[in-house]
Amino acid sequence: MNTPDYLHTGNRIRSIDIARGLTILVMLFVNDLAGVSGAPAWMKHIHPSTADGYTFVDVVFPAFLFIVGLSLPIALGRRLDRGEPRARVFGHIVVRTLGLLVMGVLMVNSEGIAHQGSIDPRLWQLLLYGSAILVWIAPGAERKRLVQIRRIAGVVLLAALALSYRSEAGLGLRPHWWGILGLIGWAYLVTSGLYLLLRRSRAGFAGAVLLLYGLYIIDRFGLLVFLGPIHDWIGIGSVLGSQPAITASGALLSMLIFGQEASHAGRLRSILLFALATIAGGLLLHTLSGSHPQFIYNKNAATVPWCLVTSGWTALIFAVIYALADMRGWSTGTRTLAAAGQNALFAFILGPIAYLLIELIPPLAGGMNPYWKLGASFATGFWRSLLFAIAGTWITAQLHRSGRFLRM
Repeated sequence: MNTPDYLHTGNRIRSIDIARGLTILVMLFVNDLAGVSGAPAWMKHIHPSTADGYTFVDVVFPAFLFIVGLSLPIALGRRLDRGEPRARVFGHIVVRTLGLLVMGVLMVNSEGIAHQGSIDPRLWQLLLYGSAILVWIAPGAERKRLVQIRRIAGVVLLAALALSYRSEAGLGLRPHWWGILGLIGWAYLVTSGLYLLLRRSRAGFAGAVLLLYGLYIIDRFGLLVFLGPIHDWIGIGSVLGSQPAITASGALLSMLIFGQEASHAGRLRSILLFALATIAGGLLLHTLSGSHPQFIYNKNAATVPWCLVTSGWTALIFAVIYALADMRGWSTGTRTLAAAGQNALFAFILGPIAYLLIELIPPLAGGMNPYWKLGASFATGFWRSLLFAIAGTWITAQLHRSGRFLRM
């Protein structure tokens, strides 16, 4: 895919990085706000979790999946265009996917680690994130041999943590669900595989998106139960179907707007038409919600109407960012978002690390934790969460600018 030079800043498309950075900012905000008392329902995930509906909080995860898709054809296209063998590119995809799956499962299991085990839960979690940093932090000026030693040490530590893990029930690691990073990993694997197979075929990719949604639908009608444990372990309909369809939709939009020479106005029209088409598709399928529950809006079930509508909302937001950043060249206030957007993996582990450190406050402050106290009411909790998100995004951006970012 030959992307026009004028869309690049530092060999990247700025609007995609800004969109990803904005998603990180909102993610940190809503995750922290979840622990604030008195927050209005529209600022939390839809309740109950089986309800037909969604809030803006339920759009954050699919927005990230969609933006992964936006950048994927550009990143993989560059590798292939410079002559890198497909087998090597596929190997990179598999390694990256395995890294996301491992971290996703470990992070999910860390929530249920035994408090009376051989290692303190907080120490286990800090070592988990520390080992992830050892493995995936981008090489700096250090020698290649030191980089290899650091990564081997991180892998060994991860393996030791996995083997030492025990839940409150005395069990070892279990993929209760894949975690956010794991779900991103599966979506990345499916969409990357499709790109290696279909390359620049927009029609082929559009058909693939429909097939992925079709996979979800036939699964919900019970037509894949013959797969037995594989079906139950992976969650084929959503994990390999509807959620990757969101990422594949982002990849399709990327190919439509960046895969050929066009004016900014033409690209903006394409984004808006794409957004309206996906939203219309979601609204249309939702009219069938009375006939089958798979047609409701529901994040946990990753229903097709929810995937389509949230993809459309993300595309609309991206249209605004594209108009401001790429068409008008607006950079005020977006540099931090763009830098944070290039260090997304660190942002996913920043929150848990911060909360582990916050838990150390009571022993140092006579048993009182002022941070949690600020969340006792919405009046103070809102500002606490907003400042937490801004600070987390700024730290993520600063680390990237200093060359300290995670890269799988």
